[in-house]
Amino acid sequence: MVHLKESLIGKSGLIFCIIFGILAFSGTSKIPNFALMGAYQLPNFPDITTGMSILRIWTIVEKFEYSHFGELYFSNNFVYGLFAGYLIYLICNRAIKNNNFSKLLLVLPGLLIAIFFSASPGPIFDITFAVSLVVSLLYLLDIGEQISPTQVFKLSFWVTLMYMSRPFGMYFAFVIYGYFFFKVGKRILPAIAVTVLVMAPFHIIQLNKFDTFTLSTYSGTNLVEALASSGENPNQFLDCKEILGRENYDTKEMVDCSNINKSRATHLYVTKPTVFLGLFSPKRVVKTFMFANPFWPGTGINPHPKNLHLIIVSIIYYVSLFFTYLIFILNFSKNRFYIFPLTFFSMGLIFPLLGTDGSEAIRIFMPFIAVAYLTVTNKQPNQSLDAQALNQPDSAHTS
Repeated sequence: MVHLKESLIGKSGLIFCIIFGILAFSGTSKIPNFALMGAYQLPNFPDITTGMSILRIWTIVEKFEYSHFGELYFSNNFVYGLFAGYLIYLICNRAIKNNNFSKLLLVLPGLLIAIFFSASPGPIFDITFAVSLVVSLLYLLDIGEQISPTQVFKLSFWVTLMYMSRPFGMYFAFVIYGYFFFKVGKRILPAIAVTVLVMAPFHIIQLNKFDTFTLSTYSGTNLVEALASSGENPNQFLDCKEILGRENYDTKEMVDCSNINKSRATHLYVTKPTVFLGLFSPKRVVKTFMFANPFWPGTGINPHPKNLHLIIVSIIYYVSLFFTYLIFILNFSKNRFYIFPLTFFSMGLIFPLLGTDGSEAIRIFMPFIAVAYLTVTNKQPNQSLDAQALNQPDSAHTS
């Protein structure tokens, strides 16, 4: 009877969170998944052999919806709301299981605000990366070496989605599969095989078409944008964005331009180490990313609003984040329940610090804010971590 009640609570909670996510986060305008860098506009769609690194397969769904219904609501807005609701459910459900829901409620508004403004008008690959990263992290935290064959295949789906959602998702996949291979050996190989079989063709296309293995064809220019935001003179680099006005994104010219910028940026790192270290200045780490301004340019809102309502929203957001980070610091223990979130959070800082100017920090860093919130849902220090490790929450977050 107890198990039936828990099952009903879990399912009703999931339905509620998904409906809430659709209502709260799907109504705002969205940058279409296919329209990376504005290089493609309706009715023109890229194909899956482009230099785009973001959810390439999903462009087929977008093209189908637009050709039949003349809009992109279900392939973009609806999906964003669906995943956002599921993300909230994952975190809330874990807090309930660990008797920490009351503590989570005190800081949860910060996460909701981060998701809302990331969704206005953020693309769906932001939220697919966030959810797949959190689900993969839950496997590391709550299942570990107890992983079953069914869970192995479910994990392969989430890791592959994460890999596909962000160019740097590949590195998180290495960490996740590396841990499981160390712990369970050959049992994780089917999951690795699935991810390799899905993603290898895209890498092969990149090599054949663009002479680069990585799925990003814009990484060099991202490095330049980060350097310019930290005070470096942008005139020492090429302006690759002008190519977008003449050609489509997926051109060899764009890749060559980006590679030149990558070489110049790397040379600058080597010859002037202080420039490289400047990207990781405490002010940039804390102010630009850890406490990212929710009012990024896509929202069309003044980053320093005078509207009283937005000021109150800002206060709630920053206070919630402050206490979330404080809870993490005060409760930190040297076990996987804190080490893995810290590792992923740190990686989430390194990649944006190196490759973005911070103007869209809220939507880029939102997944790692969600990772910080996972630590709030950990059991209290006086609760048995061993009991949590033995708990198999597969029905809650691995469906």
